[in-house]
Amino acid sequence: MREMTAIDDASIDAALDVSILFATRDRADQLRETLAAYATLDTQGLTWELIVVDNDSGDATPDILQQAKQTLPLTVLHVTAGGQNRARNHAMDCVRGALVVFTDDDVIPEPGCIKAYHAAAARWPDDSIFGARIIPRFPPGTPAWLTHADFAFASTAFARYAPRDDEGPVKIHPYGPSFALRRAAVIGRRFPEHLGPQAGSYAMGGEAAYLGSLAREGHRYIHVPTARVCHVVRPEQTDAGWLFRRARNKGRGQVYLPSDKKPRRLYVRGMPLKLLLAVGRAWLRTRLAHWFATHERYITAGITFELRFGQLLERYKHRGQVP
Repeated sequence: MREMTAIDDASIDAALDVSILFATRDRADQLRETLAAYATLDTQGLTWELIVVDNDSGDATPDILQQAKQTLPLTVLHVTAGGQNRARNHAMDCVRGALVVFTDDDVIPEPGCIKAYHAAAARWPDDSIFGARIIPRFPPGTPAWLTHADFAFASTAFARYAPRDDEGPVKIHPYGPSFALRRAAVIGRRFPEHLGPQAGSYAMGGEAAYLGSLAREGHRYIHVPTARVCHVVRPEQTDAGWLFRRARNKGRGQVYLPSDKKPRRLYVRGMPLKLLLAVGRAWLRTRLAHWFATHERYITAGITFELRFGQLLERYKHRGQVP
C-alpha cells in the first residue's frame, strides 16, 4: 500500500463501498490491538479501505502501521499539527467509500460491524447519518457504579451509546468512537478544528457540532444496534481527576452548541449572572459532598461543578465572541 499526503483525484474516482477513518497519536500498544481487530472484520462482498492519520506520533506507531499494510487495505497519512479534527479534515478529500465510518484508535469493532453499517445504509436510503452501539470496556477494579448504564456521565466519559434497542431514528447524535456518514452528504464539509481532542485542555463537541449542522439541514440520526464496537477505557479514565477534566472540557464545548433556551439577560462583568450562580451552587455542593458524602456522590457533584465551570471559563476566555 502507498502513502498519500494530498488529494489524489484518480483514487477518489475509484469508488469503494466503505472507507474507515481514524487518527492516532502515541498509543502504539492500543493501536496494535485495534488494527488486529480490523484484520478479523467480515467484509465479504464489500470493497473497503482503512485510512489512519498519524498525528505526529513519537513512539512505535509508524512501525506498527507499516507492518499492518501487509494484512490490511491501509493508507497512512501524516499531519504534524495536533488535533483529532485537523487530522480528520486532512483525510476527508482522500476517502473513496460511498459510506465513511469515523472511529478512534481505542475502539475495537466487532467482526460484523462494517457489514451492519453497510446493510443499514441500504435499508435507509434517504438517510445519511448512522451510529453504532458503543459498549465501554472497563479496566479491572473499576467501581460498579461507574460501569453502570445509569451513570449520568457515562456517555461523555466513556462514550456509552445505546439510545434504543432496535434500529431506527433517534434524537441523540452518534458518538465519536463510531459513526458512519454517506460521503455524498459531507463532500466539502469540515470538522470544526477549534473543538475536539488536541494537546492540553480543549473544548469538546467536534462531532456534536458537525452532526448537529447536518441534522439542522434535515438529516436524521439512525441508530444501528447490530453495528457494535467496544470502546477501551484506560485505567486513568476512571480517576476523579480525569473525570473532572473531561467534564470541564465538555462544559467549554457546550457554549458553542446551538440552544433553544431563552437568552440570558442579566450579566456581571460580562458573565451571565445565572451561570455565575450555578457555578457557585455547584461548588458548594461539591465541597459538602467531599466532606460528608460518599465518593460516588462527590464525583457526581464534582462533575456538575466542572461542567458549569468549563462554560464559565470558555465564556470568559472568549467574552464577546460567544453568545
